[in-house]
This record gives sequence, C-alpha cells and structure tokens, in this order.
Amino acid sequence: MQLLSRWQWTGLAGLIVIALITLFQYRSPIARDPLAVSPVSLDFNATEAVEESTITLDSTKKSPGVSKFHLLIPSTGSNHQLCRTLASATILGYPVPVFNGWKKEGDLDAAKTHLAKVRNVMLYLETLPPSSDDDLVLMVDGLDVTFQIPPDVLIQRYFAINRAANAKIATRFGEDYIKSLPPDDAPRQTILFGPEKVCYPTDWARVGCWANPHDIGIPIGAFGPDDGQFSHNLPRWLNSGTIMGPVGDMRRLFAATLDRIKDFYDSTQEFSDSDQKYMSDVWGVQEYYRSMKELEPFFHGDIDPNRVVPTGGPEKVIPPYIRDQRAELHVGVDYRSGIFQTNAGFEHVVEFLTYNETGATNSTSAAWVTQNISESPNFKPFKISLPSNLANSISSLLKSISHAVDAIPSVTELRLGTNIVTQNIYGMYHWTGSKDDMDTLWGHMWFYPYVRPLFQSAIAALKVDQAIGVADGRTWVPAHKLPTNSTEIEGIRAAGAWADIDGGWLGWEEICGNYEVEVFGP
Repeated sequence: MQLLSRWQWTGLAGLIVIALITLFQYRSPIARDPLAVSPVSLDFNATEAVEESTITLDSTKKSPGVSKFHLLIPSTGSNHQLCRTLASATILGYPVPVFNGWKKEGDLDAAKTHLAKVRNVMLYLETLPPSSDDDLVLMVDGLDVTFQIPPDVLIQRYFAINRAANAKIATRFGEDYIKSLPPDDAPRQTILFGPEKVCYPTDWARVGCWANPHDIGIPIGAFGPDDGQFSHNLPRWLNSGTIMGPVGDMRRLFAATLDRIKDFYDSTQEFSDSDQKYMSDVWGVQEYYRSMKELEPFFHGDIDPNRVVPTGGPEKVIPPYIRDQRAELHVGVDYRSGIFQTNAGFEHVVEFLTYNETGATNSTSAAWVTQNISESPNFKPFKISLPSNLANSISSLLKSISHAVDAIPSVTELRLGTNIVTQNIYGMYHWTGSKDDMDTLWGHMWFYPYVRPLFQSAIAALKVDQAIGVADGRTWVPAHKLPTNSTEIEGIRAAGAWADIDGGWLGWEEICGNYEVEVFGP
C-alpha cells in the first residue's frame, strides 16, 4: 500500500481542523425531549401570481441532513408591537423573517381583509420547490406575538409534541391501517395551531365548531370547575394566528383553505373575512372524516352521520361524506401550549415563575406552584421542572453577552412565563382577546434587561451563518439570512426582514427606527 506523502498528510490535517471548527460553531444538541409524553374579490390564483414575481431571497439548495427553518410574519406595516415581535425573535436566534403582505393592495392588503394573510402566505409557499417540502415553516401574527424560548428548543419540542400525538393516532386507527394508505392520506399530525378556548367565530352549525376532538389529553376541570365559565373551558379549538409545520403540508393546508374560501365566501355574513373561520372548518372537515373512517369497519357500507355523529346538536351542518375524497391535512392543535400560548381565557393559568428550587434530582431546577386552579379541596402545592435543554439554550445566549454586561444572571434567577396547568414554559405568547396588558408583558420578559446586548450578539451570529440546532436527525439552519452587505453595517442597524417574495430588504431603521424606546427602553 502506498504511503501518503508529507504534503498529503498536511492537507488531510487541514481538512480535519476545518471540520472541527465547523462542528464547534454549532450549538450542541440536547438529547432530552423537552416535553414528556403525557367585500373582496376571491378570484385569486396563488400559482399564477407567483409566476409574475421573482423571489429575491437566499438559495433553497440544501445539503443532506440539513433542513431550513422559515419564519413568516404577515404584516402590512410597522408599529411598536411588530418591532417587539421582530426583536424578540431576533434576540432568541430565530431566522431573519419574511413579512408577508408588506404594503400590498387589493386582495393582498390585510388592512382590508384577514383573508389576505392566507393568500400572501400561500404566495410564499408556492415559490418553494419540492426539495423544500420537509423544511419547517413557523407563521405568527405580527402585531401581537412575543417569543420567549430559543428556536433550537422550539423545534425539538415541535417534534416531541407530534410524536406523542401520532402515537395516539396510531392507537386509534391501528398502525396497519395507517401504513396501508399513501402518506398524504394517512391520519397523522405534522401541523400545529395555537389553542382556543371557544370556537371563534362562534357558530355551532359550523363543522369547525362541533367536529373537533373532545379527548385532548387534559381532564375536564383542570382549568377550573366545569361550570361553563369561558376561562374554565378546555382549549379544544383552533386559533389561526400561530401555525407551524413542514412546507409541503402547509402548502396543502393553505390551498385547501383558499378552496374553502372560494366555495363558501358570502360577504353578507358576519366574519366572512375571518381566516380563522375557514381554517377551523378545513380542520373540522378533517376531523369529521377521521370519525367516519373510524366507523367504517363497523358499518361495512354507507354511514348515516345523523345517527352516529354524537356531537354538534341538531343545528350542526354535516359536510358531504365522500368515501374516497381527500380531507386529511395532518392538522393538530397545541393543546398543552408547549409552543403556542394564547391569552384569551388563559390569563389565570399563566404565571412568571422563578426556577430556583431543587428538582427531582440535585442536578435539576424547579419552581413551586401554589395556585389551586382546579379548586380541588385537597390541593397540594407542586413543582414544575425546568427542562435541561431550555436551561442550556438560554444559558448559552446569556454567556454570549458576558463581555457587555457587569454580571449575567443564572437561568434559575429568571422569571419564565409558564402555563401552570399544562406545566409548560411556552414558546411564545399570542395576545388573543384583550390586549390591554401587552405593553406590561414586554417588561416582564426574561431578556428585557439585556435586550440591546442580546440583539447585538444575535446579529453577529446571523452574520456568520450560525446553525440553529439539531432535531429529528437533522441540522436546522435559517431559511433566510441578512443581505450580503450586512457585514458593512454595525450593530442593530444590520437587522431587518425581507418584504414578501419580491419586495427586497427592509432594514431595522426603516421598520423600527421610530420605536426603539418601546423596544430597548429609555
């Protein structure tokens, strides 16, 4: 065997050094799962519209084992709340976002109709090739969402939630039945929506109101006595302001929603422009079809839904059941608020807790809960543990600013927003319902005292294309980056967002220059 020459050995050593540098610039993956398994024209064609525009963002090419994470924020214009959404996402390490619908007109103007959100997001999804179908998309409303946890933990949590949901689905239908179907038709969960405590818009005849699952893994009474009080309801319904799922399935979901808008839009009806109305009905049809599929082995033929569908009452409108019609969209709801915490009806179960108690072992941290939400006569205070991957991720962010502040706190000194019923430190807070306390919340966020140095550190990480983390056997990287000239711009001024698929770069100064006091404080 021929021995390598001195120069060949030198080249090989160089390659090894480069590989090690590349490896260590990524955050270390945490193996532990963060969740325990416990009047507007409608004649709109997204594909045709996309063909008339040119995407000006970064390349969609990716290497094996690497997937992209897309952050979409439907927004027509700026205010201080949008800037806080952008700042909280940037600080925590989320990808540079795309503002869908920025300064658009007509059917694409969200100031005129909420349905523009569906159309603008669909325009974006249609630009992505089939090779991007396994990328992840996170879409959040721009004016009332505040991020709390870093994206590496969020992605890990997304897969953990879906694994648990798919295990329940497999038990319900049987693995043999699921495997017998094409992947697109098989019941499973890949898309997560935020939870809602009432069907909105409220119309109990709508399939999105009555066909939703009743068994959500949370017992009746957990949020308070079963007395019909709104805040005591279980979060059994869907909120369309926060959605996360793979590109391919999200594209199918938004296409199905546009189809339903085209078929059912009636400008004379109240809430005719509510995107949540149509999205929840698409989900409702999916759940109704799942129920019918579950019954087929027992009836061996036509099923009378009026006789076998137990929910909805006499006013319910039952969609036509066509046995071979595709209705499965892989949609589910984040009932436990592992990722999405909505505000309306949850105010009494969200607390900012300090995880400074000893957990189940001496190496873990926890927080005491003393509030008796269920009003149990024998209530005992209990502990909620701080997930190790979240603790490590936040610690990494804090260490990145150690050179810029006198002293960085320990994670156990921070106050983290927590749903004390589901015992989850949620990923982001969505201000549904009353928005009276939105400004107060910003000052309570764990990162608020360090917004400016964390922002500057995050921009530096974006400039060197730092990976997000590892989950589902893949390395996740930002789908969109800063523009190529960002290296010439210092500090926070290099931040910003991309305007849709054709609007170019929106710099921080243009978007948020007038709102820096509201973001960074006086």
